Amino acid sequence: MSAAAGATALNLETLRARGEAFSEALARENYRAGAGLIEATDFAGLFARFTDLSSDAALEIARESGSRALLEWVVDNRIGRATAALEDRLHAFEATAVVRPPGGEAIPFRKVGVLIANEARRDRRRALDAARREVVGEPIAIRREKLGIEREQLGPHGNGDPVAARTALSGIALDDLAAACEAFLSRTRDMYHELLGERLRRVLGLAPGQAERSDAAWLFRDAAFDDVFGAADLVPTARGQVGEMGLDLDAGGRIRLDTEERERKRARAFCAPVRVPDEVYLVTRPFGGYMDYRTFWHELGHALHFANAARALPFEHRWLGDNSVTEAYAMLFEHMLAQPVWLRRYVRLSGERLAAFTRDQAFNLLAIVRRYAAKLRYETLVHRMASLDGAAPLYVELLTDATGFRYLPDDALLDFDDGFYAARYLRAWQLEAMLGDGFRERFDEDWFRNPRSGPALLELLARGQRDAADVLALAAVGRPLGFDELAEWCEAALV
Repeated sequence: MSAAAGATALNLETLRARGEAFSEALARENYRAGAGLIEATDFAGLFARFTDLSSDAALEIARESGSRALLEWVVDNRIGRATAALEDRLHAFEATAVVRPPGGEAIPFRKVGVLIANEARRDRRRALDAARREVVGEPIAIRREKLGIEREQLGPHGNGDPVAARTALSGIALDDLAAACEAFLSRTRDMYHELLGERLRRVLGLAPGQAERSDAAWLFRDAAFDDVFGAADLVPTARGQVGEMGLDLDAGGRIRLDTEERERKRARAFCAPVRVPDEVYLVTRPFGGYMDYRTFWHELGHALHFANAARALPFEHRWLGDNSVTEAYAMLFEHMLAQPVWLRRYVRLSGERLAAFTRDQAFNLLAIVRRYAAKLRYETLVHRMASLDGAAPLYVELLTDATGFRYLPDDALLDFDDGFYAARYLRAWQLEAMLGDGFRERFDEDWFRNPRSGPALLELLARGQRDAADVLALAAVGRPLGFDELAEWCEAALV
């Protein structure tokens, strides 16, 4: 079907069918590029084949359908079509660029993050990060242009205010969530900075105020525990643990694992749902030790969610909707690895090492939630600025204050999520804390090996993303979303 034909015949049924075909093509391109299987992407060509999905007709059909998920998706298609060529340029840069730290060796751009996280020597970490920043002029320019287009495209949906537009489209009250983030940052500030200072002195020999973002990558890597997180044991451990729950790691062949090292592979692990629920890729790039386990379990939560979504659900409930939900399932699995009962059973940690590790993980969770709380505040403020020129100093101020690590202005636009995705992560942490409490109440502390918990979880996963996170919280737990459960868990684990 040509784009013109698709536009002529477009109705709700064909919008869904065309949407599924487009989403599959887009996801497959994303998977192949992120997995390092192709060097160049053709997002511009894909959007050109499906221009009807960003047309005025598509927008009107989505509005008339009453589906917020479809409407937000069409608006994002319009943004995506306008920025597709820029996205191709960004992928080409990431796939081919190299950095050259002192010593002259050429390091693939996508690998430098792995090396920084694995580097115990501070001078070497800083040199690698400095070399990275020397080559980021092009992606900064691309992201600046993309951000300008996003702001322009969102404007009409919120009377010129991109934050109000995304609030209306997503149903997420971004200003209210940002205010809740401010309260969370205030509540946890003293505890966090006191613990950070102690950990910096003990692990890195640094005083508060001296640490940089590259130091955080090594600190949170927890390399001292690599001996109990063996690479050869990762997949068998995951398969055995989810099997005890009554779940199938491969979901009957619908989940395909891609854990191989590849030079052009993206450093950040990801899940690529190419055909929901029938073809889902779990992609990780080995860092070593606990980091590999944590990212694998996180992406496994995503993969199990997409691979177990009910096939009868309409397109928008399998593919679209509030990604806070799939992120919550990912975090539910990731945070199993911070539970003492999980660690004693599956990696045989015990005694003082177990106590130290679980405390570290509680601190790491608090640190990343604080980082994203600051990111949401930063992004809402930047989207309301008349010019992006003020983004860098605001980024440095807010992120440095929240995390205690010195952030640099070069990363201000590189560390900027499309579509206020930071809000999805924050709501996911809220929902995950509530779901985790619910599973522990129903199936005990070791719920992740209880054969009754798997079927209960499958009931939730089968809903796809039909329900937004706030709706799911009320349906599954009976309470509204909020930070209280998360804050209380951190306080209990750390105080």
